[in-house]
Amino acid sequence: MHMPLQRHDGGALIGLRRLARATIALPRNLRQARAPLGIALLAAATCCLAAETESGPDPFGTDRALHRGTPGLVDPLGYDCATPARNLTFAAAVELALCANPQTRSAWAQAHEQAAALGKAESAWLPQIAATGSESRFFGDHADVNGNITSSTQNTGDAAVNLTWTLYDFGGRSGRIESARRVLDAAAATASSVAQQTVRSTVQAYYGVVADDATVVASKSIEESAAQSLQIARALQSGGAGTLGDVLQAQTAYEQYVISRVQAEAADKTAHGTLAVTLGRPADQLFILAPDPVPTEVPALSARMTDLMNEASRQRPDLAAARSQRDAARADITVARSAGLPSISIGAEHHLTSTTGVPNQNYSQIGVSVTIPIFSGFSVTYGVRQAQAALHVSEANLQQVELNVTQDVWSGYYNLESANQQLAITTDLLKTAEQNLEVSMGRYKAGVGSIVDVLTAQTALATARQVRINAELGWFVARAQLAFALGRLSSAAPLSEQRALP
Repeated sequence: MHMPLQRHDGGALIGLRRLARATIALPRNLRQARAPLGIALLAAATCCLAAETESGPDPFGTDRALHRGTPGLVDPLGYDCATPARNLTFAAAVELALCANPQTRSAWAQAHEQAAALGKAESAWLPQIAATGSESRFFGDHADVNGNITSSTQNTGDAAVNLTWTLYDFGGRSGRIESARRVLDAAAATASSVAQQTVRSTVQAYYGVVADDATVVASKSIEESAAQSLQIARALQSGGAGTLGDVLQAQTAYEQYVISRVQAEAADKTAHGTLAVTLGRPADQLFILAPDPVPTEVPALSARMTDLMNEASRQRPDLAAARSQRDAARADITVARSAGLPSISIGAEHHLTSTTGVPNQNYSQIGVSVTIPIFSGFSVTYGVRQAQAALHVSEANLQQVELNVTQDVWSGYYNLESANQQLAITTDLLKTAEQNLEVSMGRYKAGVGSIVDVLTAQTALATARQVRINAELGWFVARAQLAFALGRLSSAAPLSEQRALP
């Protein structure tokens, strides 16, 4: 039987000793001050204990257990999340999101809540001590302690200190502690998983803004090109080398590109708002980004799928959370069974009473009690059945998470492989489209080409630029998705330091 008495909070023990001294001194105080002074001392001692409890001690070290389960992560609770004053790099965006994002902070708060629940469960190893006190005064005709009717005023003061301590309960207490510990492990893993999801969302929001900024620039560029084509068409018509049809086609294309630019600017504003909210800031707070450039060459993926699956199985925090929840469900079965087993406890009490005209009573008692459940209406049986069913649920949930992990790794790997190929292809596509527009524009100026060739080339260039922007965004997102699938995405480091994933 494990009873870690050495883990008592020192301040609590001092408060208990003060309470005991005040209680022992109470009879004399009752004689001198008619008990109210003794009650006041008892209340003062109780307030002392309450004040020490409210200061937030952690004698069982549950917060340390929480932080051991979240290595490499900074606990954001209690910190002021300062917004970077300069251009926002991706690493700074991740740091701000991990600190200020409400979902991340909520996950950490829930983990701290479970850490406190573990401490509450571990407190069952220790005795429970309570103090009671009362003061009463009788007026008018009343029966005294001998049963005689009297009209004299009678004062009665009563104070007691009680101690109860469960010595053995056939695994119920240890089962509850084990369950709480596993649930804390699950909460810590969940906080880590939410942090990784926050990083992934930050990648999508941050580089979504980068992509939409680039789309606005591209839209303005193609709009300027369309305006130049319209000017050339009008000049050729004025000189007799062009037709009104060419001018109308050029003007139609120009107005369409103006609309595209307006739409791109609206989408860009929306993306900025999404990024701000992801970083835990109001949607109207705009950031100037300083993104990392896309590398000119991307190494091909070479890792074996089996190795990646094994890595994800070891590192994915949501998988670790599901395993801890299963272990907690197993411990709950032990707790449910212990409800039908005996329990042994020890009790002690120091009691004193002062009544007018009666000698003071000042005595102590100690005893051992055994509680043996005989019949509880089959509640224990159904409690065990309920706990076993909960275990089956947690095992099925664990299996589903394991399958989801394999799917995430599989999809993430091939999405990144496709993104790598698209980067290489769109580089050549963009160069070809730019050259095609340059040639078409030159031929049209010289009078040997048609406006249709120019408009076709402009459309091809606009499409190529957008495809390139999407390819760059897709590459960043695919890298983040694979890092998340492998359980690496706890900070910006896996993306900024690992150019080749995996």
